Amino acid sequence: MIYISLSSSYAGNACAIRQSIDNYYNKTETQFFDWLVCSMKSINEVLEGKQILFEENYVYPNSLNTTSINFKNFDLLISHHDIDVFNDNSITEITEKYTRRYERLINTIKSEKQIYFIRYCKNSDISEGEIFNFFYNISRINNDLIFKFILISDDTLELSNNLINMKNFFYINLNNHIDDDITNEKNDYLKIIKQYKCVFSYF
Repeated sequence: MIYISLSSSYAGNACAIRQSIDNYYNKTETQFFDWLVCSMKSINEVLEGKQILFEENYVYPNSLNTTSINFKNFDLLISHHDIDVFNDNSITEITEKYTRRYERLINTIKSEKQIYFIRYCKNSDISEGEIFNFFYNISRINNDLIFKFILISDDTLELSNNLINMKNFFYINLNNHIDDDITNEKNDYLKIIKQYKCVFSYF
């Protein structure tokens, strides 16, 4: 059994999922969404095989002292970590990197027996329709895969009974798992990672 990050639309929350998997479960090869900011719609766009291209004219420096770059023609798919300094080779290199990661993701879904996918959201971006679409896409790739879609949030999410009753769906309200270690953590990013620790006690 492995965990795979489905990231988040929010930058710190997104990367903290992969980091929490490394910290509290096991370090594995990098998967496609590990260090990206993305919407549920774009997760499905990737699973459906949309061509991986990048917006060459929309690169911008960020507070991490790296260069952020958008995937082209996707709903919301952004890399903040992959390019240190943008140069003539950057587009080719990052396209090749994410083509390899796409192939790795699909091969992982096809070959694993059990995967737990983790996604962080707030009420404003639950995207229930896209979650159901995700279930369909996973079954299309590997109908024999045993999987859970674990939705985590520090909002009290308003979820439909249709979603709650899905056997592959599991919701964790992070506010129910605050301990002294989390409360006393001063670093905002480390605090998020520690909030995610509870995920790995459920399964």
